[in-house]
Amino acid sequence: MKKILACFLSVMMMLGCASCQSEEITENVLSENSVSEAGEDQQQISKEEEEKKIELGITYQVPMKDIVIDAPYYQQIEQAYTELFMVRNSRYTAVTTVFESTAADAKDAHEKAFEEFVMNMENYEGGVNSLNITKDEVTTVNGMEVYCFEGTLNYGINQIYDGYVKGYSFIMDGIPCEIIGSVVDPEQPDELIEEISQIVDGMMQSARSEA
Repeated sequence: MKKILACFLSVMMMLGCASCQSEEITENVLSENSVSEAGEDQQQISKEEEEKKIELGITYQVPMKDIVIDAPYYQQIEQAYTELFMVRNSRYTAVTTVFESTAADAKDAHEKAFEEFVMNMENYEGGVNSLNITKDEVTTVNGMEVYCFEGTLNYGINQIYDGYVKGYSFIMDGIPCEIIGSVVDPEQPDELIEEISQIVDGMMQSARSEA
């Protein structure tokens, strides 16, 4: 009888241990799944934030032309032949079109449009003093020849500083055009530089003729 009882107790202890191990394994699996799901959720949130950051929700049409360009949800201001989309004291993008001019190629379009852009920006950020290009190339976007450049714009009168700039120039509807984006926060935060770079790329990719 004692042997039978001892065997019974041994079996019960083994079953109890197996149950504990099973519960521990289940808890570990649930914990790992929770961590994995949390990571996926965080990745999804980050992706949504990134997409929101570069959202181009404004459709801008150049006056009296068939040129259409998508722009970011910034404050919109007309500056003669330059249409400005800005977050004051932080960053902006600009579309400049030179109605009364022609250009031989995309790089020549930059020369014509940038001159107009500088004149139209005289009352913003103390004006543009100079452009320093650190990287440029002639490439193709949407089947168009474009001149792409990156570098810095020198701003100001009393407080002089360099601000990141990225731009594309091209010829559309027979006129020189240029899309420029710049960070005007003197601290030049990396996240704003990245944002402006992505927005300017998106604006160029959206440029189209709706004739």
